[in-house]
Amino acid sequence: MKNKLLILGSGGHGRVVADVAEKSNKFDEISFLDNNFLNFDFPKSINSKKVIGDISKKNIEKYSSDFTHAFVGIGDNKIRIKWLKILMKADFEIPKIIDPSAQISKYALLEKGSFINTNVVIQCNTKIEFGSILNTSCTIDHDSIIGEGTHISPGANIAGNVNIGKFCWIGIGSQIIQNVKIGDNVTVGGGSLVLRDIPKNLKVFGSPINVIKENK
Repeated sequence: MKNKLLILGSGGHGRVVADVAEKSNKFDEISFLDNNFLNFDFPKSINSKKVIGDISKKNIEKYSSDFTHAFVGIGDNKIRIKWLKILMKADFEIPKIIDPSAQISKYALLEKGSFINTNVVIQCNTKIEFGSILNTSCTIDHDSIIGEGTHISPGANIAGNVNIGKFCWIGIGSQIIQNVKIGDNVTVGGGSLVLRDIPKNLKVFGSPINVIKENK
């Protein structure tokens, strides 16, 4: 049976996911579902891949027998996890999508639904949890945990023994020193330097960081 991948979302992140999936040479066919499908002027082909319907439980059920694998190419952390869990219930196989250029220790653990982009480095004894995004050229050092549905942006550097909770967004070019713990639903602004623990549900920014406001 051919390996066919259905990606939910054909926006910027979805297109990058599809591009990396294509480079991995693990899928014979890749197609999209997208909420803009019903718009008259929306393209029905993106980067040589068909857009075959809108994102709905009805279409997920419809295509569950045609596609072996499914993935969510949506940047919003909580929405991504919501649809990944729906796909799992529909009996799709949820892959890990990893760019061939990534450097990943054989002693690192990557859970299903994780996306590892170009030139990412993941060191030994790290754990990348369900549905997380490790974006272009970020680095995760030894013994760190990246929580479910968290997005590590391009160029961010995470030192050793860092624990980042669920649904966090670590901004582009940020740096987090060793042994820091970050709670769930935290946003770290781009270019920030994190030298201390951050409680859950906060937005922070700066070098070093300051609390901006509560993250709802």
